[in-house]
Amino acid sequence: MIPGLTFKEYIAQEKEKLAEMTGEEKKQYFKDYYLKFVIGGVVVLILLIWFIVDISFSARPVAASGGMINLTLSDEGKTFLTDDYLEYLKLNPRTNQVQLASDIILSKGSETSYTDFMAMQAELATNSYNYLIVNEEGLECCLEIDYSMFEDPNKILDDDLKKALADKIGFHLMKEAESSGIKETDKDAPGCYAIDITGTEFVNKYITSNGSVYFLFTGSMDDYDRGMSVLRYILGM
Repeated sequence: MIPGLTFKEYIAQEKEKLAEMTGEEKKQYFKDYYLKFVIGGVVVLILLIWFIVDISFSARPVAASGGMINLTLSDEGKTFLTDDYLEYLKLNPRTNQVQLASDIILSKGSETSYTDFMAMQAELATNSYNYLIVNEEGLECCLEIDYSMFEDPNKILDDDLKKALADKIGFHLMKEAESSGIKETDKDAPGCYAIDITGTEFVNKYITSNGSVYFLFTGSMDDYDRGMSVLRYILGM
């Protein structure tokens, strides 16, 4: 737009120019003066639409949030815990989501163990997960990070689940405490309860592990029902 002209005057001037041009001249004029602005406008519009869709998609209510520590979960297993779980709950995936961190690695002997432990502690402190599924090393790492972050299933499970899992719920004492002579029965013993789901159809079908696999309840008290719902789902109860 030429300085000193109103928008209406500018449009009138452009019409006069175009009226004196042939078809080919009009095409060339458009390419020379307007095409780059049109392309730029289209790009901005596409980015704006993508941003709005991305924000809306990320803001969907979370039906459950879980993590897998030191375990290999198959692609079918990931689908089972996310898309299939939403279908099980009869929730629309367009308006609901399941969050799953399937590749968490924690190891006390790794070079990044301190950083990894601090990151996990922060996630636990902000109630990022409703449940965790871990191997034996992962369980020991969780105990070292903060065993108080994990709830005793005996206090929150429905009666039918508590009865069905009575022989699978066990207290796990920190190895360092055990080597110091502390016993599980001691008051305020450093450890937590976990549910042994080794050998279940879910584990056998979807998880690769060389040892036991445990289910842990974490997150805020208000969200324990989410973890319990996932537990029922993977146990087929």
